[in-house]
Amino acid sequence: MKENWSDSDAEEFANHLHQRTEELYNIPDAEPDDEGLIECSAFIMQDMVIFPRMISPVFILPGPNMVAVLDAQANDETMIAMFLQNPDAEVPTLEDFLPIGVEIAVGRLLSLSDGKSSALIQGRRRVEIVEIVQDDPYLRVRARPIYESIEVNREIDALMRTSRDLFEKCVQLDRSLPDEAHIYSLNIPEPGWLADMIATAISFPLKERQTLLLLADPKERLKRLNWLLAQELDVLQLEDEIQSKVQNEVDRSQREFYLREQMKAIQTELGEGDIWMRDIAELRERIEKAGLPEEARKVAEKEVERLAQMPSMAPEVGIIRTYVEWILENYPGISKLKIISTLNTPPKY
Repeated sequence: MKENWSDSDAEEFANHLHQRTEELYNIPDAEPDDEGLIECSAFIMQDMVIFPRMISPVFILPGPNMVAVLDAQANDETMIAMFLQNPDAEVPTLEDFLPIGVEIAVGRLLSLSDGKSSALIQGRRRVEIVEIVQDDPYLRVRARPIYESIEVNREIDALMRTSRDLFEKCVQLDRSLPDEAHIYSLNIPEPGWLADMIATAISFPLKERQTLLLLADPKERLKRLNWLLAQELDVLQLEDEIQSKVQNEVDRSQREFYLREQMKAIQTELGEGDIWMRDIAELRERIEKAGLPEEARKVAEKEVERLAQMPSMAPEVGIIRTYVEWILENYPGISKLKIISTLNTPPKY
């Protein structure tokens, strides 16, 4: 949403989005036939996963997916999202897709300036892909709906509590996750639904999201989810520690800069000027008058420039200044060849 939108613009956008979401619920689920199978147009996905009960925007290019969507909308039908696991297949067969898909509802198409279209899609339920019954002008498949029915016993309850606790910590550390996401998870009573919701919120790698989709058993799905959440939390905690250290260093540097500026102001007020910069200027003047050979002069000037960039109380200041003094004081008694050799291996500091 644009930052300069007015309240009325924001309200209109929210109402429009709500209307588009409500339209999805008006599309009925496909009715199973006598064999318990449903037949729907396929919506092929390659780089994303949609989970049941979740809503997500998608981009649709002109081609089979577009034709399939238009036909499904004309007949007020759901579709089956099929997840391509072999992107190199020119004419995909059943083996090129994940064995599990998701029945989805596809909302109104919105045309974009680049020729693409966008739409909201809503996951309904997992389905087991049985066969492809049509491949032109788009795929049409038969699938068996997967119904989740599991009793929430002590083990399942413990797994759900762990999922919510880990998810809450991730939300606290990940700024891209809204606080409302955790609140929403607290009000989900079903284990499978909870796992799918959290898997949608967290940006897991595509392969891991596909793995979670394939786990039809809610208990196994929660176990896998908790393992992934623990890994994600470790990464977020490490990132938080690094950011805290960096921020502390920035704060310390800013404090030192502020104190140095205050010191300069006090010295100027007392008529003393900047003593440290006067020392630097004196060193530059001595180097200029010393008549050093070019190699020695370049090294000395480089070290003085380093001094000028440092706070006067930095621990390296004494070592660098001693090195410069050594070049200035010892050059007259050293041959050109020897001083070049020495300058190429300066003291360690």
